[in-house]
Amino acid sequence: MAARIARLTLFSGPQCSLCEIAKVELAKVKKQREFDLEVINIQEKGQERWKKKYVYWIPALHLDGKEIAKGRWDASTLLEALKQRDAKLESDQSTE
Repeated sequence: MAARIARLTLFSGPQCSLCEIAKVELAKVKKQREFDLEVINIQEKGQERWKKKYVYWIPALHLDGKEIAKGRWDASTLLEALKQRDAKLESDQSTE
């Protein structure tokens, strides 16, 4: 069975230098791993829930709907989370 493609959500905002760094780090990982990415601007209308949660913590990153990083993080943070996800998926498949 093929592994499910990871779903990443980047919570970002305008004029956020750490968010620009996070996008560069995501691009580094993209060279090694396939993933789907959604970017959410927490300042946009309809994103009040995320603005309240992350106003002081962007960039924040979710993997398959679960927070894995916020504030300052790099490619190694994401690669480690993906490695753990792969191990869990493999373990789940072997018990089926």
